[in-house]
Amino acid sequence: MYCPLKNIFILSFILLFSFNTFAVETHKNDRLTCFAKHLDTNKEVPVKTISAITSKKIATAQWPLGYPTIAIDYRAFLKLPINTRQFIYYHECAHLKFKLDDEFIADCISLNLTDEKHELSEIDIRKLVKTLVEKFGMSRRWSELLHCDLMQKAKPTTQ
Repeated sequence: MYCPLKNIFILSFILLFSFNTFAVETHKNDRLTCFAKHLDTNKEVPVKTISAITSKKIATAQWPLGYPTIAIDYRAFLKLPINTRQFIYYHECAHLKFKLDDEFIADCISLNLTDEKHELSEIDIRKLVKTLVEKFGMSRRWSELLHCDLMQKAKPTTQ
């Protein structure tokens, strides 16, 4: 049976994916990228980004139709400093990539993923914690980032 509403939904979904994947750039030619497994096929695919309706959360990890997706409130997201955007993106990526519910583990993996692409120093991590506290409160949660494994191995800063 033909269902036009279903086709409209699918077309809208595809258009949202294709138009929003470019929107998460941190620097010129430096896109935030992540890979996770599709829930149905179990194949590793690029994580898509879609525009989210403004809410209390800047970004959330989702699997619409089984596809790993990060829904981002771009209005709020793009106002954040680059290091904070990277951290939030890779935090949501960690939820998708490793199917995590634990926020602390997702935070620590986010630091590792950010470090792989952007090389974090101890000072970078401390600045990130300061910004997260200023923007979102919850100082205890963000100070826990200083106890992640990466913090123990952070590259010393040169002065």
